[in-house]
Amino acid sequence: MGLKSDKLLSLHVEGAITTEQFKQQNERITQQQQNLANKKAELQSSLEVRKDLNEQLQAFKKEVERFINLDIEDEQVLKQVLLRLIHQIEVFEGGKIKIHYNLSHPLPSN
Repeated sequence: MGLKSDKLLSLHVEGAITTEQFKQQNERITQQQQNLANKKAELQSSLEVRKDLNEQLQAFKKEVERFINLDIEDEQVLKQVLLRLIHQIEVFEGGKIKIHYNLSHPLPSN
């Protein structure tokens, strides 16, 4: 039992509040505790998602660094490396492009 529940019980035992008031306040406290537990679970889930994304970004960054350090003259090899880094490129009217990087499947380091 939490501090609020202990105080509430003391008030009820002492006759300072009625049984009905005790029940209402106890339900309110229980609902607040449930809301806090739900918020905690939501925040923990968000932290896990952020951690996963950070790991994916770190893996992608390592792959890009490996690419930067390569001196590739063979066009086919260059194409294969780029395919590992980029999932899709969209080209819009006016020359605007949008690049979808390959973050969803981190690549193993060699």
